[in-house]
Amino acid sequence: MLGVLKNFIFGAGKPQEKPLNLYQYKFLRYKEERDAKYPLDITKVHVPQKDNMVSVVLPVYNGGDILADSIESVLRQTYTDFELIIINDGSKDDTLKIAQSYAEKDSRIRVLTQENKKIPRTLSRGFREAKGEFLTWTSADNVMDEDFLEKMVSEMKENPKTAMVWGNMRLINAKGKKLRKHGWFEYPIGSSNVIFPNNACELNTYANNTIGAAFMYRKAAAEILGCYSSYRHTLEDYDYWMRMNSLLDLRHTSFIKPVYSYRWHDGSLTAKDKELGITKNRYKLMVFDDFRRDFYLMPLIWYVESDEENKALAEEMKSKIDEAQNLRVETEDLDKLFFGGGPSNFIYVRVGDGPQREGLPKDAIKVGINVTDIEAFDFTASTMQKGECDGYVFDDIQTMFSFIDAKSRNDMLYAIEGRVEEPEPYQKRLSVVLCTHKISETLDDCVEALCNQTANSEDFEIVFVSNNFRDNALKEFVQEKKQKYPCIDINYITAPQAGLSFARNAGMWVAKGEIVLYVDDDSIADKNVIRETIKAFEGRESLGACGGQVLLNVPKEAKSLVNKNTIGLWSNLQISGKGFRYAKDYGDFPYGANFAVRNDCLRMIGGFRCNYGRVGNNFAGGEETLVCFMMEQINKKIGLNADSKVEHRVNPDRFTKTHIEKTAYAGIMTQFRLRRDLYAPLDWNDMNIRERAQRAEKLAKSAKEDSADKALYTATAKAFRQVLVLRQEDYEYQLKNKRS
Repeated sequence: MLGVLKNFIFGAGKPQEKPLNLYQYKFLRYKEERDAKYPLDITKVHVPQKDNMVSVVLPVYNGGDILADSIESVLRQTYTDFELIIINDGSKDDTLKIAQSYAEKDSRIRVLTQENKKIPRTLSRGFREAKGEFLTWTSADNVMDEDFLEKMVSEMKENPKTAMVWGNMRLINAKGKKLRKHGWFEYPIGSSNVIFPNNACELNTYANNTIGAAFMYRKAAAEILGCYSSYRHTLEDYDYWMRMNSLLDLRHTSFIKPVYSYRWHDGSLTAKDKELGITKNRYKLMVFDDFRRDFYLMPLIWYVESDEENKALAEEMKSKIDEAQNLRVETEDLDKLFFGGGPSNFIYVRVGDGPQREGLPKDAIKVGINVTDIEAFDFTASTMQKGECDGYVFDDIQTMFSFIDAKSRNDMLYAIEGRVEEPEPYQKRLSVVLCTHKISETLDDCVEALCNQTANSEDFEIVFVSNNFRDNALKEFVQEKKQKYPCIDINYITAPQAGLSFARNAGMWVAKGEIVLYVDDDSIADKNVIRETIKAFEGRESLGACGGQVLLNVPKEAKSLVNKNTIGLWSNLQISGKGFRYAKDYGDFPYGANFAVRNDCLRMIGGFRCNYGRVGNNFAGGEETLVCFMMEQINKKIGLNADSKVEHRVNPDRFTKTHIEKTAYAGIMTQFRLRRDLYAPLDWNDMNIRERAQRAEKLAKSAKEDSADKALYTATAKAFRQVLVLRQEDYEYQLKNKRS
């Protein structure tokens, strides 16, 4: 792990002088967690390729006037073991004729032609055709220095565990002359050089692509990442580098001298930034990548089966799955899983030959290990020696497992991206999502209240999400309600991974409503909740999320524990006044058992973050607050509706001082996390945290012994003291790991 971090932090160039900034620190914490669970040594991955060859892909559309310069720059390379794949993307000028004339003279050139599909799909086709160990692409606008390939290949060979290298470049104008004083990482000023930062630590967390056009990566890395996203036209490279950075090791070249000329002219995409919204649309990519990193860490669902000959290998694979804290299901579980058309996040692994298991989710990623029928799987893997298998070959089980995980997650994410960018038409005005893991005393009253709303039954549906898929009683309960209320669209799905955020996201992906209303299983909705929620969003296109009142029902025996200071610890949310208003600031954000979000906005940010939210007896929460912050990132507003009400019937067992202590402590730690993870404003410092701790300690000291307030303030003080410790640890880490 230390070596990976050094590759990220210590690159080429000038000595490191400053501590890591918060954007870099956030990403490195993610990398540490990812690498700890899924260590991937790319030197132990073997894919079909021609060793030492470089595949250069050149997509071109109507570039006849400048194409020759780009082709010539490739042919002049001092490194001669390359193939040049030129893809004519539906050009209407003489592009194809020029490309073919060069191909006739040099057997290293292949020319493909197609209808116009734009750069992402064209690049994906080019790299599917590529045979080389090393990959790069250029465009008709740009020109490689003669030693570009030689230097980049040398960097790759000197750093065998590096998946990709990038170097510096210079800007040129339409006539090929140096473009000076451009202001884009130019050093020295007036040189035309673009000298990029020497690490990629904030590539994913701060909206600025610092990789550029001079790069090279391994075929093995491309096999993991899959295609360039067709949904990221003009940002396809940035998106690709983000994924590469999240899963593998990137490195700036050890040399500073630019080795590539990037042409800036009126027809270039960069020059059309405003017209195409390249920079303007980066925020969408940033919020999606934030979700993507959450997805790279969340547990997936695995099912592994094998023949007798490969049983030991299958057991090793199962062990790796369990060590990484994924959810592994057995044969008897398969008929209990129902995803309702939402993403299943399911990987099926068949080890050794034999019939494929039936009854798998439709979107399951199917992986064959040591199989001969390779066509039956999405991809195949082998523990055999290199060259004995048409699929991927690995030196050890850990590498195989980490590779399968990374490649499968990318395929899943691309399918999810399609759901976001090409959504199906909504069939309802609102979807109520009700998540539960057991049949509680309040569940029947909760569902009855939702089935007896004043809203038109055709306007809404109820999505019942079981977070305990092995409990058939939950499914039977829903079936009874469907029979009792045939005029109401009631659906049942499972969310196998434990945690409220997983369940809420499962409901989001199958929701047919323009608005998604989340109601807890221990809350009883007022008869007008659905109607009032729809009303709040009507005519307010800028409204992303809206909360209603959550009114705590306090048992008589708990009166001594519940007061104005502690009531919020049971998710009580009172909204003053009547009707709708916008939240004043983040302290006004809604949360809890009556929380509605515009469906397309929630999907755009990837839903609730699965590393936040309640799991089991952990009532920290914070997932709704995080969603509100991300709504603001996509330029949406947060609202409050006093006319939407639910009664919160909390289990009496939770009215204890222990609950007060744990929830108060967890709440402060969640606030700290939201700031540490750069969701909330950075408005905490050591001084005001210390003051809050001292204030809480003073209040605890003056509170009545063995009282609710005593428990509250003691836990609060303890939490703030712990925040100070964590902030100091963070600072020491940032100071130790310098940046350029």
